[in-house]
This record gives sequence, C-alpha cells and structure tokens, in this order.
Amino acid sequence: MAEFDYNLFQQIYCLSMATGVVSNKEDTETNLQAALKKTLDDILPRLTGAWSISWGPRVFKEKPDESKGSPDNVWFAAIDHTQKVCAVAIAGTTAKSIPDLWQDFNVGAVVDFEDWVESWSSQGIPKPKEDHSQKDPSRSYCAKGTCDGTWNVLSNPSTAVNSGLRVDEYLQQLNSDYTIVFTGHSLGGALAPTSALGLAQSKIGCRNTVKVLPSAGVSPGNDVFAKKYSEVFAKDPLSSKDYKVYNTDFYNIYDIVPQAWSTNPDHDRNLNNILKILQCSDDFKPKAEQLVSVAQFLATKSHVPYTPLPGQSFVGCPPPIDPIESWDQVGEHSSQHHVLAYWDELGIAEFMHIFDDKFSKRIGAPRGPDN
Repeated sequence: MAEFDYNLFQQIYCLSMATGVVSNKEDTETNLQAALKKTLDDILPRLTGAWSISWGPRVFKEKPDESKGSPDNVWFAAIDHTQKVCAVAIAGTTAKSIPDLWQDFNVGAVVDFEDWVESWSSQGIPKPKEDHSQKDPSRSYCAKGTCDGTWNVLSNPSTAVNSGLRVDEYLQQLNSDYTIVFTGHSLGGALAPTSALGLAQSKIGCRNTVKVLPSAGVSPGNDVFAKKYSEVFAKDPLSSKDYKVYNTDFYNIYDIVPQAWSTNPDHDRNLNNILKILQCSDDFKPKAEQLVSVAQFLATKSHVPYTPLPGQSFVGCPPPIDPIESWDQVGEHSSQHHVLAYWDELGIAEFMHIFDDKFSKRIGAPRGPDN
C-alpha cells in the first residue's frame, strides 16, 4: 500500500500544490527544474496509484541564467496508467518574479478570447494581443495577464521528459480512453481553466475527456467567459458538496485571493468582501481600503464585468479575533488561509510538508548525479 493512501482528487491536488513549492525559491531555471524533477521522481512513488512525470517538468524564467528571482511559471504533466488519468499541473504566483506578478495584476487590459483562440493551431499559438476596441457585451474577454500566463504554459516546449514537445502536442498523443485533468492553485487556478477552455474551443481540440480541478483562482474574465466555461465544463458530480468535484473553483471563504477581480457585490466572490474577511484595526483599515480601491480601479479599467467561475466553498479555520494591524499580518493571514488551510481541508498536509522539505534541501545543494 502506498504511504499516502489518498483518493484520486487528493492525488491530483498533491500534483497541483507540488508546482507551487518552487514559488518562494530562487535559482537558475536549470537548477530549479532539476531539483523539481528529482523531487517528483522521488516522492510520487509514495503516492497512491502509479504516477510518473510524462511531460516536463518545465520551469520558465524570462532570464533563465539568473540565480536571483523565482520562476515565472512552473508546470508539468503526470500520468497514471492504472487509473488512465493525465494531470496537467500549473503553479500559482511565485514570490519574486515581476513577470509572474504581472500575470496576476494586468487585468486592466483584456484579450478578445474568442478571437485569440480562433488563431490557435497545431503549428502553435500566437501571443495574445490587448483588445483596444469598444467592448462588445456578447464577446468573451479574458485578462491580458492571465492570457500571457496561458501562452507561456501552452507555447514553451518541455526541456525534460518528452523534450521538444509543447504540452498540447504531448496531450494529442494520449490514447482517447485517458482522462485529462488541468489543475492549479491561485494563479494556476486561473491558468488551468483558461488553458482547458482555450484548447477545447480551438482548432487544436482534444479527443480525450477533459476536466478541470482549480482552487483559489481569481476570476479570469467577464460574464461571457464564465458562462462559456460553465457550458463546456459543467460541475462534476453535480451532487458534490466538498472538494471531490471537477470544474468548479474550490475556495476557502477566508481566502482573499479568490475575491479578485469581480466588483459586483452580488457575486459570491468579489473585491468588496476583502475588508470583511481581513477585519482590520481602525489604524490599518485606511491602508487596506486603499488596496481594495486600487484593485477595483484595475478591474474597472478593463471595461468588462469580471465574473467568478462556478465555485465551491469551504469554511477553513476562522482567523484570530485580534484585528489585523500591519501588512506583515496580512501576509501571515494569506499564508494560512491561501495555502495551509487548503492542505488541511484536502487532507494532504503531510505529503506537502515532506515534498517541500525534500525540494528545499536540493536548492543550493552540490550538483551531482543524485541531485
């Protein structure tokens, strides 16, 4: 029996969260990727099933040879031939990458998603372009930053397993009886559904059953985008009340990240909820209000109504009753409610702590055949 006897949803969430382990680490692209691959190769056999890396992992940095700065994007595909499932795991925001933060916050500019996807082909995907025209309420729009991250994920070939292939090219080679699951947390919780929807609507297409397992994702696009996503990726199963469900964004009600980028107070996730969640002191509240105002300005600058994807919430451990008085405490709140609370709710904390420890020890360690 595997050391970590998890159900399929927990297994896939382990893969999703594993990509984020790199987020607070700094090294060259080559060293980070080698450390991630070695850690995955060592730890995945301890997970239920028969998981192995089948594409990647890919660590991408715009300045690959610089040891300073964390990666811009991290993703890989893992396959289990016994369960006939292939998971494409995409990392969330990395701590020290300006391009990555730009993927998060470049929401004032949008891309006509339908127009962009129509240009996709098996030959490749052109870079997304900002739509400068007057916005058509019947069109599907997506944040430029989210599209840039999606383009990174779908356009950069593997430099490890299945080297030279883009991930979509690799997926085309799978037997049709394999289910593909796009998964990601935080920024990855926006990039995973955007990548899946783009491939589903493009000429590239896919003959496999495709599902999405996002968590803590921001709203990638407008109301039309959200509607099209829910039409292509319906909640599965409909009866689910917990994390064992595909195609909905799984989020902690105390997590401020999924509240971006809707400004509509009628949505279950919207920027107006952030101040209610944080419960700031009288002295710190004006600073938090300013942060929310800036976020609302960025969202409204797009001239499209950002709308959350269908979601499924859970109630994490409530924050301390003491009011928040500093940005450091906001960071502590985010660390707990945007990361650790998910590990606890999903029941994968032990696996994640071991994975994080193994990976961290490889960064900065002497490079040799076992590293």
